[in-house]
Amino acid sequence: MTSVRAHPHTHSVFVGEFERSIDGNGRVALPASFRDKLGNEILLRLDPRGSLAITTPERYAEEAAALQARIDAGTAPFEALEALGASTSLVTIDKHGRITLDDRARAHANIRPGGNVAFVGTVYGFSIWRPSRYATIKAERDVVVPVRVWDDEDDDDDGGGDA
Repeated sequence: MTSVRAHPHTHSVFVGEFERSIDGNGRVALPASFRDKLGNEILLRLDPRGSLAITTPERYAEEAAALQARIDAGTAPFEALEALGASTSLVTIDKHGRITLDDRARAHANIRPGGNVAFVGTVYGFSIWRPSRYATIKAERDVVVPVRVWDDEDDDDDGGGDA
């Protein structure tokens, strides 16, 4: 009897923020913690927010199937699946753990060779941003969900906890 094992990437999560440089040929090294969870290919989608959304082929297939179910139920137009497919490209990870961002992807995210990019974990995938765009998005997110400021006046003066 053969046992069925889950694909090793099915439960991978992508968390954290990383900044990397992009070389003159449009290549950028993936953060090691992301690279370790990926196979040889990823799917890159032009995100409407002006970034590049990256996911595994398995996760992309799940998202496409969910969208197809919405189309079949009449809650999403067929064009939504077409738009998803048209805005996505398959990208190979080279033996050095780098991906090449093509002209279309770089233009969409306004990323320039020789500059930097921000990698941002989105739990089931990650985004690649021009750092200034990500700083804007991050600041806007902090306005919507403000960072809590604690008033810890009841703490001991010595900075220690309970004795």
